[in-house]
Amino acid sequence: MSKGHFTPGKLVAIGNLVPELHYGPFSRDWWYYSDSQIQDSNTYAIPIRLGFQVALKLNQKHFIIRIVRNLENPNTPGFICEGEGINSGVCFSSTLL
Repeated sequence: MSKGHFTPGKLVAIGNLVPELHYGPFSRDWWYYSDSQIQDSNTYAIPIRLGFQVALKLNQKHFIIRIVRNLENPNTPGFICEGEGINSGVCFSSTLL
């Protein structure tokens, strides 16, 4: 297992669980499955909540990441990164931010 980089953030908005997204036919897109970093090594389902916002500081730059509906397919999550006068627009993957 590789060790990832952890960047602490500040919760701005908790977001919402939307039944038709999180429990319907597109639910696979709205949940992240993470292996536990503690001894029990279970897999945990973490919801990608619509409207969730977190503020981060990375390389001395402040920015906010928001979860919205994807413009191309509103049944899947979209991710927006804003900060220091820059806006990523809606990305279909958080790894593109």
